[in-house]
Amino acid sequence: MREFGELLRTHRIGAGLTQQQLADFAMVSVRAIRDLECGRTRSPRAETVRLLADGLRLDEAGRADLQQAGGRAAGRTAVAPPAPAGQAGLIVGREAEAAALSALLTEGQPEAGGYESRRLITITGVSGVGKTRLALEVAGELHFRHGWSVLWHPAQPSPSVDDDQDTVLVTDRLPDPSLLEAHPRLRIVVTALAPTGLAGEHVFPLGALADDAAMRVLLTHVHRVRPAFKPEPANQAALVGLVHELDGLPSALEFAAGWFMVYSPQHLLDRLRTNPLDPTSAHLRDSLRRSLSTVDDEGRELLVRMAEGDDAAPGRSLRDLCVRGLVRRAGSRHEVLNLVRAAVLEPMSGPHLAGGVALTGPC
Repeated sequence: MREFGELLRTHRIGAGLTQQQLADFAMVSVRAIRDLECGRTRSPRAETVRLLADGLRLDEAGRADLQQAGGRAAGRTAVAPPAPAGQAGLIVGREAEAAALSALLTEGQPEAGGYESRRLITITGVSGVGKTRLALEVAGELHFRHGWSVLWHPAQPSPSVDDDQDTVLVTDRLPDPSLLEAHPRLRIVVTALAPTGLAGEHVFPLGALADDAAMRVLLTHVHRVRPAFKPEPANQAALVGLVHELDGLPSALEFAAGWFMVYSPQHLLDRLRTNPLDPTSAHLRDSLRRSLSTVDDEGRELLVRMAEGDDAAPGRSLRDLCVRGLVRRAGSRHEVLNLVRAAVLEPMSGPHLAGGVALTGPC
């Protein structure tokens, strides 16, 4: 049987979470996660195991494996609703998006056969833009302020829906449309790289952070590795340059902040301008390629042309790229995100790759 710390680390990396992000989602300390993963703590409390499984959104089999590795009897447990986000959760600069998503879920009057509010909403966007974090924020708001029930899938393989109260189901999987037919007071929020294509779906594209919010996120992560760091006139231009080079993507900002332990802001910016993916980890590179893998042939051709500097005419392919967060409006034109351009044009090889763009199936 695998050690608990090794299994926990495997699940966390597979979910694309840092130790801090898992700590935020699971409502445990980052030190506790660090001690578990390195083996300093070998017998976690049953409640800690449950919270970690909830934060990782493990299915029943994964939850049982984690409980067994922790020396706990496997069994089905209720999934706690997400905690309301605070400063540690880095839900920064998303006030408008959170309010709009909450309104889409709550507005509307009961009608025969259901609600007219948006009952199936898919949050789309490039990997690392914060789709799951936004879903956490809104689900927590609905639960703690409005009294809604919150369900996670696949943490609950067969969600048990209470038809006497409003419920939101948050998932990163393709949901079962029959759930909406069977439960009139249920809403479903999907986090995905691309729309699901299901009937009645409302697509909610999530773009990168605005400059001021991105700067706050960057500095918050920097202070976790360099508590004494201060923005000042001498480094202000480099900090602004970093935010722009990283497209305001929260995950990219977090990865780059770790390099402040060894680089000055200007040195890090120089490295990013040479290769934007260099200091932002192999994980981010792989995440971007998964986003690219959801684009069809026509969209791929357009994306490559745009990455090489061509303009794009309005049309379905451009819209699809915008919905996926790979392209954004810049004044009267559209531009490819800097990190996406680097991933598109980066030389790659292998039987499943062509033209610098990953061609594997959608994630």
